[in-house]
Amino acid sequence: MDMKLGHATWDAVRRHLEAKRRPVEQEIRRYPAPIAGCDAQFNYLLEQRAVLSRELVRLDAAVKAAGAHVESEGEAVEAFLRSSDCIDAETAEKLRIGSPSLA
Repeated sequence: MDMKLGHATWDAVRRHLEAKRRPVEQEIRRYPAPIAGCDAQFNYLLEQRAVLSRELVRLDAAVKAAGAHVESEGEAVEAFLRSSDCIDAETAEKLRIGSPSLA
């Protein structure tokens, strides 16, 4: 994987995760005041937001660890895509080839 493709893939993964997080955050903001600990849907939204936020932190750490090493960057992209709980196999393949429909 060349460096440009690696950076483009990292950027595509970031845009995908942020695009998944945005509607969750919007729904949380619009959600009526829940009874603390009793509203399963609200708690689910909070957990989804936390999972996506953790994935973005993990992505930042993976990008930093890969540094400018072209070969390790490609391996790091692959490892991240395979291990992400937020990216299914079909989406991972689209991210690898740079599908514009995922942004």
